[in-house]
Amino acid sequence: MFMNSRGDVLPPDKANDLSDLPPVELAAFHQIVEMIFHIRGVDLRQYRKKSLRRRISIRMHQHRIEQFRDYAQLLAKNPAECDALLDKITINVTEFFRNPETYAAVRAEILPRLLEEKLKAGTNVFRVWSAGCASGEEPYSIAIMLRELFVGKYAHFLPHIYASDIDDHALAEAKAGVYQERSLRELSLPQREKYFTRQDAGLYSVRNDFRTIIRFVHQNMISDPPFRNIDLIYCRNVIIYFTRELQRKLYENFHAALTAGGYLVAGKVEAVLGITDGLFERVNPAEKIFRKM
Repeated sequence: MFMNSRGDVLPPDKANDLSDLPPVELAAFHQIVEMIFHIRGVDLRQYRKKSLRRRISIRMHQHRIEQFRDYAQLLAKNPAECDALLDKITINVTEFFRNPETYAAVRAEILPRLLEEKLKAGTNVFRVWSAGCASGEEPYSIAIMLRELFVGKYAHFLPHIYASDIDDHALAEAKAGVYQERSLRELSLPQREKYFTRQDAGLYSVRNDFRTIIRFVHQNMISDPPFRNIDLIYCRNVIIYFTRELQRKLYENFHAALTAGGYLVAGKVEAVLGITDGLFERVNPAEKIFRKM
């Protein structure tokens, strides 16, 4: 079964059903998808068509356009509109330590295992990949978690966090590291004071000395080469927009990126049964945590 962004279950044969569109409109819809690929290099051809249609329609409504063929003409005349459309398609709602119970499970169950294995192997480099990092709350949350864990016998560990996304605007926000107070609601007061500088108008800026362990990168996680020798991957609430075939391809990429016995954290609303067969074993089904087989 498939799920949409609200967690609603969709039968597999309905995930890409555009049969209600007239032939001219269907052709225009596919033309829009091809234009995005050729103008901005973002391949949406295997995204779920119903989700893609809904988000394109939202952007069309903002222009008071009702027909896909009219919107395709707008894109042809104004390629910059592709950026606004991609912002709508790749929109993310996030905050620091979103789903705190998942972070707690990783902190208590997964990280101690990985760090003990590294101690035995005599290495102190720990690599994490936040895939689909949006505006940066997730990789910064991971950085806080690691900073607070890397004490005592783990104090010599060196964290390297790769944070990737295809949305350049979101990456710019992530690099700037300035957030509304509501995004920090899961952080304690000591954490806010240690890792952020309070600005005017209730804004909080990530401290400069805390940014160095995170590398923000523009990347298409499907078509671009994956990172290598990764110990832990976070990729949450991204694959819900992909077809089953594309989901499998993504998990194959993650499998290749991870070290032997590395871990993957997926999103709470993502249906992954069958997709990860032969690649990952379930470690914590409730929190969607998997281990590379």
